[in-house]
Amino acid sequence: MALMVFKYSAMNGGKTINILQTTYSYEEKNFKVVIIKSILDTKGNDTILSRNGSNRKVDILLKENESLLTDKNYKIYYTAKVILVDEVELLNKEQIKELWTIAHLINIPVICYGLKSNFKGEIFGDGIAQIFAMADIVEEIGSSSLCICGKKAIFNARMVNDKYTSDGPNIIIDDGNKKEVKYVPLCSDCYLKYVQIGSLEAKKLAKLVDKIK
Repeated sequence: MALMVFKYSAMNGGKTINILQTTYSYEEKNFKVVIIKSILDTKGNDTILSRNGSNRKVDILLKENESLLTDKNYKIYYTAKVILVDEVELLNKEQIKELWTIAHLINIPVICYGLKSNFKGEIFGDGIAQIFAMADIVEEIGSSSLCICGKKAIFNARMVNDKYTSDGPNIIIDDGNKKEVKYVPLCSDCYLKYVQIGSLEAKKLAKLVDKIK
């Protein structure tokens, strides 16, 4: 049977470029590729966009609680040689289970790309927890993103109006207050320095350091 693979990195780690390169490799050999992404990912609407300007229209724009096991969706992917999922962290745990079932029952490889953690430094949600539990292979994408200091980025920090924050909902789709929201990949040291320095753990450690001094 085929496998379900989860490939992850921090923001700007080359996930979309990897999808487009994989798509090209399959389609060059006349193999059918099906690309799926959540409708919650409003960037590009029904298209995946890479930072180098490349793009590709998705085959299934999956609604928030939509099943992949419907006649409509099955007709799209059942002849595919591979299924690629962009921003898999936006899928729910049931959709992850369906992808695993498709790989192992219909024998179509499923490769999922996404973030493992959110801007709070926690597992992104139930979908990512489920994919860690069920994926046959979990691997970090080689071309990982760089922190602002030049080290390897691990975390995905949120900035609102150019200020780091660890507050707010897991996903911001449309901010009604018209605040500028962006995400910045950070290494562990910079994440602690800029985002978590006011956390309870950091305050406790700072007190211990002062005592030792």
